[in-house]
Amino acid sequence: MDKNATPTASSICDKVGRANIAAAVRVGATAVSNAAVDNRFPARWFFAVKELCDQAGIDCPEHLFSFIPVTKTPEGATR
Repeated sequence: MDKNATPTASSICDKVGRANIAAAVRVGATAVSNAAVDNRFPARWFFAVKELCDQAGIDCPEHLFSFIPVTKTPEGATR
């Protein structure tokens, strides 16, 4: 992966290893491959995938996870 390239779910899977991600989040390899194809990891995988990325020295952008977006209004944050 090019150090200047923006990481994708697929590039993270390639660098970290699908089997490593599957073991860390306790799912099958197919679930990880599906996330790579969708370019979106489930939000509940964030901390495990982030830790694996940190160990590999690669970025782990939050936008690659299916977090619920927060809309900010003058009154405060809403969903």
